[in-house]
Amino acid sequence: MGAKSLSFAALVGFGVSGLAGCGKATDQVTENRSDLPSAALPAKPVLNVAPRALDKHRVEFTITTNMPLPIQVATSVDLVGQKGQDVYIGYQGEHVTLNKPSTVVILDTALADKPLPAADYEASVNFYPKWGAEGNALAASAPPLEAKVVFKLDGSGGTAKNATLLRERQKWVMLNVIARTPWDKADFERRLGKAEKRHSDMSHLHDAYYFPGADMTLIVNRLKNEVTVWRLGQETK
Repeated sequence: MGAKSLSFAALVGFGVSGLAGCGKATDQVTENRSDLPSAALPAKPVLNVAPRALDKHRVEFTITTNMPLPIQVATSVDLVGQKGQDVYIGYQGEHVTLNKPSTVVILDTALADKPLPAADYEASVNFYPKWGAEGNALAASAPPLEAKVVFKLDGSGGTAKNATLLRERQKWVMLNVIARTPWDKADFERRLGKAEKRHSDMSHLHDAYYFPGADMTLIVNRLKNEVTVWRLGQETK
């Protein structure tokens, strides 16, 4: 009986000790889990950008956020002071996936459609939940976020005023000049600046008029006195 009691006591003691140990382990797991960040949308979602020009064309963006990740954002370098109706001057970068609270990306504005002039620009980062939170239900419930910071970029070295004028002239040609538009050299020079007459390889009946102030060429049919086609840059046909 004593042996049985001892065995039972030992068994009970082992069981209590084991249960006590399990209890401590469970408490520890609970404590560890409480230390993990909560999976919830921040009360005030934040998106920031810090730009740094690396040279005349490349710009480093340091993007920080407290949003649940991953998310995608749109990046761009935009001339300061542009309005909706203005001809756009800047560089629309690619969408960037943010997997960490801080992400560094480099935008190469030399890839822009046209060279960027030396000027003040805005480093712009935008989050739109409609497409930037794919597969992330928490981020999908966040409002759109925007970060803009002004910085200087040397770019091509030209002025913003001249770049704007050139783009406005190109826009006018694209919207108003088509095949068979009557050719009036004086009127075109009034709108586009002085023209340089050059040989055209289209045919012996054509001349090429290059307008440096618009960086465009108009191929003109001398016989019909009309524009055959316009081209960007210096072209002969």
